[in-house]
Amino acid sequence: MARKPKTDDEKKNDALKQAEETRKQRIQTRKQFEQDFKTEKENLKDEIDLNEGTDIKENMLKERRDWVQEWKANHNGKPPEDLKDFYDRFNVETPLTPEEQEAKRLQEEEEAKAKKKKKDGAKKDKGKKKKKKGGDDDDGGSQTVKLGPSEIVRKFDEFYEDYQDIWANRDEEKNQNQTYDEQMAKDEVMPLVENGYKKEVDEMIKIELENFKVLQGVKQKKKKKKKAKKKKKKKKKGLKIPGYKLVAGKDKKDLLVDLIHNIIVKKLPPRKLTDFIGEFNYIHSMLDDINLPPKEPSMALIRQLVTEYIIFPLGSAMVRKRFPDPIKSFLFYGPAGTGKTMMVRACAYETNSIICDLSPLNLEGRYT
Repeated sequence: MARKPKTDDEKKNDALKQAEETRKQRIQTRKQFEQDFKTEKENLKDEIDLNEGTDIKENMLKERRDWVQEWKANHNGKPPEDLKDFYDRFNVETPLTPEEQEAKRLQEEEEAKAKKKKKDGAKKDKGKKKKKKGGDDDDGGSQTVKLGPSEIVRKFDEFYEDYQDIWANRDEEKNQNQTYDEQMAKDEVMPLVENGYKKEVDEMIKIELENFKVLQGVKQKKKKKKKAKKKKKKKKKGLKIPGYKLVAGKDKKDLLVDLIHNIIVKKLPPRKLTDFIGEFNYIHSMLDDINLPPKEPSMALIRQLVTEYIIFPLGSAMVRKRFPDPIKSFLFYGPAGTGKTMMVRACAYETNSIICDLSPLNLEGRYT
């Protein structure tokens, strides 16, 4: 009985043919995704090198420098010879399971017995011809059987753990096209980038280690020289500054009287900070750019800066405690009549301070 031939629609909708076409399409899609993933890894490598290269180098240098300091602390200040121990510090054998320990013990016992039998047999058969090789060993001992899972089973266990950690509970709702994951690509590329910097960073650390050794040798030589020479008592000397001998040992009040007589400490007419009149220039503040020279400050901005950086630290003990390292010198510059002297007088009035005229013209011939 002849089979009825398939119609055109049946041929078109053949399940086996559609399954084969779907399989080929999936293979092609997977190859395309793999190629896209490789291309993206190369692009990511260049991007990481450009944007994060400096930070990666700094982190690698810091990691090695911290290890060097830890090594020196554990070896009485002696630096390491090289970075071999730095790379070997994580090469620690994983502990064996009880089954593996038992298998290892049995294997060692069998090997010890086999060696003993070989020695005894060698003594007995000395001078005789060697026997032909047979299927069994010469010592007649049985081969040791290794217990535990095989290498293939271990590989399957690793694959299963990777699947459970990465893919089992992965959310793929936003990845309808099943394209590559950018974070996974970055995680794969990062070790390659670090490996590229490894040689450069290690060379820098080796130079630092050589410098440590040189410095250590210099310190040891200095210690030997110090032991050879006898220590001499040094005489106390005064400060090496002009005019120190003229004021050494004087009382503060007497010194102030002397400064007033020499017109170095001056009493100027008082002025208030509010006498420095002027408004804030909003246009200049909007045009200020870090990359360009600053615009001329407005009067209000000068008052604000003088209040924050001069009057507050000089007039408030609380500010001095909270900011123990204030700016110690300021320069007022500009043409005559712009208010430089008036601002100094205002600072002295607001903080109840004295003014010392230390201009070269005023100091010439005094305390020198």
